[in-house]
Amino acid sequence: MHFLFGDISQPLPPKAYPVNPEEAIRFLVLGKLHSQNVVTGQIVELPAISVIGQPTWRQNLYISHQFLMVYIRFQPGCLFKLLKIPMTELVDQHIDATAIFGNEINEVHEQLAESETYDGMISILENYFISKFRKLKDNSHPIDSIGQSILQNPQGFNLERIAKEACFSHRQFEKRFQQLTGIMPKYFARICRFYRAYELKEYNPKLDWLSVAVRTGYNDYQHLVKDFKEFAGTTPNILISQSSNNPERALSVSDGFRGV
Repeated sequence: MHFLFGDISQPLPPKAYPVNPEEAIRFLVLGKLHSQNVVTGQIVELPAISVIGQPTWRQNLYISHQFLMVYIRFQPGCLFKLLKIPMTELVDQHIDATAIFGNEINEVHEQLAESETYDGMISILENYFISKFRKLKDNSHPIDSIGQSILQNPQGFNLERIAKEACFSHRQFEKRFQQLTGIMPKYFARICRFYRAYELKEYNPKLDWLSVAVRTGYNDYQHLVKDFKEFAGTTPNILISQSSNNPERALSVSDGFRGV
């Protein structure tokens, strides 16, 4: 994501960033990024290289006028395999990646800054992370793919069926899933369904909210509103209105952005 706003005298609008199914590593190549907790109002500057755990509260993100970021979103559970850290410790966190990876991650950051093309940046990161994953032991278990299944079809979530597929009891499954993603499976499914509804409306503005609710597996519109208030801190219409002021909207490049 590369933005350049010419008029530095004008403050940039924040990016409305509701809760979404997320575990990632972010490299800030140019500029700065601040996060505001919409509940407390607290604003903090985020590290240049961040390891990001599953969020459970809405943020507003503020970028600088010149801003270049490379963002790697991992499939659910993959960051746990890479880091060997229970993801419960990373919930709502933006951890300085150097505390986990050491100086080698700074070297990757320097290579990104020296790269002359976007494709070159992607190659740098692919080479680094593929080499990291190749060093891991292959100890795959059926539960490892459950998070991806929920992400793709959150409205089809059924704890009893999924636990059986993963060869666990309910309690064992919930404990293992929480270690992999940071949160309970039912809560993760709710987040995935909410974000799917948000994106469906954002990129199909003419679609009415009842249709959005039905298509994403909500029992009714009020059920959808409840999740919006919890995961976005506001009502559906207000969130869409706030999202219309996001920086990518200001530059008319929002059609190229997708989440889930």
